[in-house]
Amino acid sequence: QNQFLAGCSETSQFATDTMNSYAKLHGPSGKAGQIVAELERRLFMGHYNFGDTLSINLLANEFGSSRQPISAALNHLRSVGYVRIVPQVGCQIVSLTASEIDDFFYTLSKIEGAMAGFAAARNEGAEAEVLTSIANDVNDIPFESATSREDLSIGVDAYHEQIRSMARSPSLKDRVHNLWRLSIFYLWQGAQNLEKKDVDAANRERRAIAKAIANGDVEGAESLMEKHVRGKPRRVRIV
Repeated sequence: QNQFLAGCSETSQFATDTMNSYAKLHGPSGKAGQIVAELERRLFMGHYNFGDTLSINLLANEFGSSRQPISAALNHLRSVGYVRIVPQVGCQIVSLTASEIDDFFYTLSKIEGAMAGFAAARNEGAEAEVLTSIANDVNDIPFESATSREDLSIGVDAYHEQIRSMARSPSLKDRVHNLWRLSIFYLWQGAQNLEKKDVDAANRERRAIAKAIANGDVEGAESLMEKHVRGKPRRVRIV
C-alpha cells in the first residue's frame, strides 16, 4: 500500500455507520450483510485493485463464517458490478480500461446532470439550504489523513444523495445510486494521484452547483453537474 492508503484500516465511525446502513437497506441481511458492508468499504478505500482475485475460503477464515454468507455477499457485489465470476479463476474484481471508464463517467454525467436539473426545478422548503450546508461541510473536511479522506468520500456521497432526493424521482434515484457507488470504486483506483488543488476545484464546483439549484437554474445546474462528473476521473488521472 502507498502512503495515501497507509491509514485506511483506521476507519472513521461516520464511514463505518454509513456503509452498514447502506448494506442493511440494499444488500443481504445478517452475516452476509455485514460482510458486504466491509468488502464495499475496502473497495471504496483502495484495498482491492482492478483484477484482484477474492478467495471464498480465505474470506471465510477472515470473517469467521461458513462459505454460504461469503458466497451471498459476493453474489450481491457481482449484481452491483464490483466483481465477476471467471471460470477456473473464481471471483475477481472487475477491471476496466481507461476508455471504458471514460464512457462510464460520460454516461453518469448525463444522468447526474438530469438529476441536478430536476432538483433545481422541484426542490422544496429548506432542501437547497441543506444541500448548501453539506457542500460547505465537505469543503471544510481536511485533506490530510486516510480517515479524513474517507470522510470526504462519504460527504461527497451525501451531497449527491441530497440532490437525488430533491429530484423527486424515487425509482430513478435507486438506479443512479448503484452507478454512483461503482463510480466511487473506480475513482479510488487513482486515489494516490489526487492532490489538494483537485479537491479544492471539486469543492468549488459543488458549491456552484448548489447555488444554481437554490436559484432554480435548471440549465445551469445540469451543465455544471455534467462538467463536474466528467472531471472526476481526470482529477485522479485514471483516464
